[in-house]
Amino acid sequence: MLRVQISKAKVSDLKRIQTLNQKLFRKEFKEYDRTLNINWPFEKDGEKYFKKRLRNGCVLVAVQRDEVIGYLCGGLKEMGSFKKNVKVAELENMFILKDFRSKGIGSLLCKYFLEWCRNRNVERIRVEAYAKNEKGIKFYEEMGLKKLLVTLETKIFHKS
Repeated sequence: MLRVQISKAKVSDLKRIQTLNQKLFRKEFKEYDRTLNINWPFEKDGEKYFKKRLRNGCVLVAVQRDEVIGYLCGGLKEMGSFKKNVKVAELENMFILKDFRSKGIGSLLCKYFLEWCRNRNVERIRVEAYAKNEKGIKFYEEMGLKKLLVTLETKIFHKS
């Protein structure tokens, strides 16, 4: 069994989380979405996002032998007035280094995130995944999440 420690991320983990998030962006850019800005994690908006989540969200790190090998970032979600007043949290992004995938680390991170949600009386949890990310969708379904919405998108071709 892989010995991994899950803990709440600290500000000192910021650069490592940004590096892992950029790896996630590169993977998703290559496999699913060529419109992603792979530099975003280290740009002003990306750094601001992670600092905000470190202050008032749920940012977890998976550590093995003093190395951050994965992370999860989530937080409370504003749903707007068109929905009933239900407290919702969103698992916004998660990434585990390739050599450590399919070893239960994602499940551990999600377990800790669920506990964070329970402690805040969250009623619903959501996550978005690319439709072609069948492995990721299967993982989230195994964690108890069910498909709710489908987002459709197309590229508009302009006349020359």
